[in-house]
Amino acid sequence: MKKIFLIPILIFFVNTVSAQESSEKTGALLWEISGNGLTQSSYIFGTHHLFPISFLDSVAGLKEAFASCEQMVGELVLRDMTALSLELQKSGMMPKDTTWQMLLSEDDYRIVDEQLKAVFGTGLQTFGIYKPFMVSMTYTIVFYQKMFPQINMSEAPDMWFQQQAANRRISVLGLETAQDQINALDVASLKRQAADLVCALKNTDYTELSVVKMNRLYRSADLTGLSEMLREESPCPMSADQEAAINDARNHRWLEKLPAIMADKPSFVAVGCLHLAGEAGLLVGLEKAGYTVKAVE
Repeated sequence: MKKIFLIPILIFFVNTVSAQESSEKTGALLWEISGNGLTQSSYIFGTHHLFPISFLDSVAGLKEAFASCEQMVGELVLRDMTALSLELQKSGMMPKDTTWQMLLSEDDYRIVDEQLKAVFGTGLQTFGIYKPFMVSMTYTIVFYQKMFPQINMSEAPDMWFQQQAANRRISVLGLETAQDQINALDVASLKRQAADLVCALKNTDYTELSVVKMNRLYRSADLTGLSEMLREESPCPMSADQEAAINDARNHRWLEKLPAIMADKPSFVAVGCLHLAGEAGLLVGLEKAGYTVKAVE
């Protein structure tokens, strides 16, 4: 069970990202950041947390940009995965005064239990000790693995960048902590989390089509297309509070930290691609802060 929970905190799929207005900044995943007092360019790269690292070879200028930087910046530092896993599990435990029977109707409880047994071989008898958002994240990752069995989950691009930085003996910084990410995922009430999980389990066909479309848009570096996709009607829409906590609020906090980080050393920033896109995204935010943001081609 511990291994299952190593990755979920990194994953923000189509139905768990804030919809934003489209932006002209599209057509590239790697962007150069210069000006505004920087003596050397930094770079920002939009990752796909569940894409093979072999894809990185197809991104023009990426390895050169990475080699030119003196520190690597990720969403969070992944060096101590055991500690991160333990923190995630601790925060994801169901309160002792709450049960899944209290959150779901009898029919919905049966749906969740049967679906978990079909995928994991065990149902709420095992998973019932966790909050719904934890179960949802774990189910999503296994669902993705079944769709793309060739993907090696232990070689996610985010981890690869940090491992390469360690090999080069350059510093690795995180824009937030594991607890920050947990807080974003855990912002909804337990009852809302449970309802979201039930909806996802009832709409797996939609999720499968969405994942395929998202992967295609990512491969073509279509940030505008990704933003537009998020505004499409979903059978399981998020609340405004969930959307704000998961994407916009985090972007805002990161934009407050990045200027000092880049001023200290030329930095290679790697975060989920959907944090780059749209008017509330990092690319537009950096430009508004006075930087020149240019696609690397």
